[in-house]
Amino acid sequence: MKKTISLLLLLLLALSACCASAQEDDARIAEHSIEAIQQRGTLLVAIQTDNSKMSYWVPEGIEEFADRAGEPSGYVPLLCQQLAEDMGVTLEFVPYDLTEQQIEAAEKGEADISANVWSITEDRLERYTMTENILVTGIEGDEVFLRADPERPGSPLIDSEEALGLARIGAVKATVQVDNTRLQYPEAEVVAYADNDAVLEALLEGEVDAAVFTTFDKTFADILVQAIVDQQICQCDYEIANPEIKGVGFILMKGNDELCDFINDQLTLYRNNGFLQELNDLSESEARAMGII
Repeated sequence: MKKTISLLLLLLLALSACCASAQEDDARIAEHSIEAIQQRGTLLVAIQTDNSKMSYWVPEGIEEFADRAGEPSGYVPLLCQQLAEDMGVTLEFVPYDLTEQQIEAAEKGEADISANVWSITEDRLERYTMTENILVTGIEGDEVFLRADPERPGSPLIDSEEALGLARIGAVKATVQVDNTRLQYPEAEVVAYADNDAVLEALLEGEVDAAVFTTFDKTFADILVQAIVDQQICQCDYEIANPEIKGVGFILMKGNDELCDFINDQLTLYRNNGFLQELNDLSESEARAMGII
């Protein structure tokens, strides 16, 4: 009898702890609900300090953009600005130096939204609540670059996707590009290198016939462009697809469905009325004018 009572007591304590934990989660989510944001009057958005095509800091010394110097801009920040306006609140950016810090910001309650082009994957959906795809179109694959034929400058050695499927393809080790290239072209020889620079060097030296790079900045993009101009490598229409990615979205605290539904509804509206396309064109043209891309 005493043993039965003890087991029941332990069960009640466990249930009580679960209820308390659930209540704490609900309270944390409530602090980042639409009502809480509107009462606060500010939408808190986590961004990174590093520049990228989609999110960057307006550089100093450009007369055309002098009034915005030092401010976040680009597709992602401008989209967040519109969301804040539609909620009737001001926008406050919370900057982070590291990707890991930014991606966890909403989960830890340091921001309402972690805004970046985060790949929507099953692993992330288990840990976070994520919006639908924020881009105008679906996610694109990784571009494949081909080695130029030394005897026919400007023309690739590989002239078909069938040939690419049997070629030597360079990629950066321990990246999704390696895995996805092997998945897409199982008969190709995928050669892994330490970084983008090493992959490009291998392509130029003829160690590989084609290459796919991981995310790169403007400096590396300029090097690729010069190699194309010098007719050492060629662009093509082939892409390495990522079957696990369902687009890219913003990250919210797990369970913050109300805010997520609001953002998704606005994304649908923005896509249908052409705002996302306008935003895409504007952010790209400004990024070029500022030397970001």
